[in-house]
Amino acid sequence: MCYNKNMKKRYVSFYCIMLVVFCQVLMGLTGVEAKAMTDEQRSALVLHCDAIHDSLKVLQRNDSRTRVYLGRYYETILNKLITPLNVRLVENSLSTNALIDNQNNFAKTRTNFIIDYIEYQKDLENLVALDCRVEPEKFYELLVQTRTKRKIVAEDTKRLRALAVSNLELVGEMRKKL
Repeated sequence: MCYNKNMKKRYVSFYCIMLVVFCQVLMGLTGVEAKAMTDEQRSALVLHCDAIHDSLKVLQRNDSRTRVYLGRYYETILNKLITPLNVRLVENSLSTNALIDNQNNFAKTRTNFIIDYIEYQKDLENLVALDCRVEPEKFYELLVQTRTKRKIVAEDTKRLRALAVSNLELVGEMRKKL
């Protein structure tokens, strides 16, 4: 019984370490170009292929949930806050160019977010489908490409948050003037 608990603890610890290492690789800098794999990296990739695939599947599932949540969240902000407020302000001749520009930027960035996320998800699906034991170099190249697309999605998310905050600040400034 103790042997099983110790083995389970070791397996869980190993899995957690692999997940952390993999996430660091996946979230690495996008400005760094993919370098050729060393023999050591290739053998480590082949050796831990199953754990990497398990981590990718968990990441894929979590990212899918996040996309749905964020998509709904940004849609709600746009369709239930920003747009109705701007329509009402226009009807009452109180609209400002800054609020209209912010609405347009938010809508464009939201569209880019959706497109970028779909591209990222496709690459992630291809990465999960690829057998890293058979084609470790191709797997690594696709990993770098997927990491870059994930970084783009993260930037879209930052822009959307900034635009939402900017809208609140613009409304606050307008409210003070009234």
